[in-house]
Amino acid sequence: MLNTSEFCNENTMKLLKEAVSVNTLEDIRNSAATEKAMLKFIERCGADYKAMRNHHLGETYTRFQFDSSRKRMSTVMNTTDTGKKRVHIKGASEIVLETCTHYLDTNGIAQIITDQMKTQLNDTI
Repeated sequence: MLNTSEFCNENTMKLLKEAVSVNTLEDIRNSAATEKAMLKFIERCGADYKAMRNHHLGETYTRFQFDSSRKRMSTVMNTTDTGKKRVHIKGASEIVLETCTHYLDTNGIAQIITDQMKTQLNDTI
């Protein structure tokens, strides 16, 4: 299993595993190259993506499929711990970033994306 503590904290890894699990459509054998890489990564990090999909999606979720004009895919789900809704988005980084108003800091606290943070994120991307 991959040691993820070297590059992110436990909460960030939990959200990453959740995001990949609910925002991919196939299994490793049937998926396209990008989805296959994401699924293999979280599997190496100890995630059972099929179980996570069943747990987090159940029967009540909304999915906006990827299309070339939106350049992103979004899945809206109910969180199991708070009952609130959470949106997981994957797509072109510059497109996704433009839709965001907040980010989660290293403690999992929502922070407003300032111009300085947007610049830092764009430089990283």
